[in-house]
Amino acid sequence: MTRKELNLAIFEGRATKVLWQPRLETWIRHHMERGTMPARFKGLSALEIYDKLRCSVRYAASRGIERYQEPLDIERGERREGNVCTTWVRISAGELRTVYQEVWDPQYGCVNRRIVEFPVKTARDLKTLTALVERENFRANQNAFRMAAEAVGHRAEPAMFLSSSGFTELIKEYAGLEGTYYLLTDHPKETEEYLEACDRRDDRIIAAALQLPCRIFNLGDHATNEFTPPPILKKYMIPRWQKISRRLGGAGRFVHTHWDGHSRLMLQYLQETGLHGVEALTPKPMGDMTLEQIKEAVRDNIVVLDLLPAIHFLENYSMKEVLDFARRVIDMFAPRLILGISDEISQIGQIEKVEAVSELVDKICGLAE
Repeated sequence: MTRKELNLAIFEGRATKVLWQPRLETWIRHHMERGTMPARFKGLSALEIYDKLRCSVRYAASRGIERYQEPLDIERGERREGNVCTTWVRISAGELRTVYQEVWDPQYGCVNRRIVEFPVKTARDLKTLTALVERENFRANQNAFRMAAEAVGHRAEPAMFLSSSGFTELIKEYAGLEGTYYLLTDHPKETEEYLEACDRRDDRIIAAALQLPCRIFNLGDHATNEFTPPPILKKYMIPRWQKISRRLGGAGRFVHTHWDGHSRLMLQYLQETGLHGVEALTPKPMGDMTLEQIKEAVRDNIVVLDLLPAIHFLENYSMKEVLDFARRVIDMFAPRLILGISDEISQIGQIEKVEAVSELVDKICGLAE
């Protein structure tokens, strides 16, 4: 069985093996850009490095949905002063400005940035953001999907990103955590209108996605105890997940969401979501959940993606600790398991531990081709 065949079989409930599918792109890109790639991987492409490590790849074929905006009355720009970058987007409804603090390296340019001033603070800002969301449209590009899927080949069943929830997107990109809750309290009508516009955007992107032969989709929600505590989860997140799961599941597709960080308070609601899988749940000692608590939540009907804490791949943890934990995960969650790193190995992660997990999976159940 190939990695691609096993990937789909796990979602379909036909698998007897575990797929080892860590996300390595950040580590690969970092070492390629800096010329620090270990000798055994030098000169290889990203996909060839995955092959060398005998791993599957998760999102290398996430192509085929084109985003465009209509009407074309949008003006964008940016201005830099030192390590501060201000970007703006302007439409007839108003203007949104975001201020970033950047970290620059003399050799590699901008290596990181974070938002220090979010663009949405008022009811008027919410109306502008809602108008921007309403302008987002999507179309399927069959050729782009085919080319990406052919490049990945036997390594994985193509998986595609859809959209994050409007609520967590408001936190991550537009208002911040504190600002989002102030908006919800001070301007509930405008906030609800924005969230309804995001739901309509979901309908448009799914309509485009269903024109492609892709079977697996991800919602990059980044749901956590802090972002989406139970009252928010029940009001805004679960109904959205249920609707999307019904629509994709009814078309023979599978969808999973991204729950990283501390998510223990949300686990009890997982069975209500209708989701086929959950990605990046982060167990202790990195997150706030035990493997036993996660198993109780997913039971035997929800696919779990990842589960190996990213900090295990730092020098602070021994090889034995990594492999003992990985064996526990396999014993508890196989075969409804796509083993990976929650949610990916860092730039300074020890790649030899990835190689060791490959050997462990091969020893336990045999690696897929």
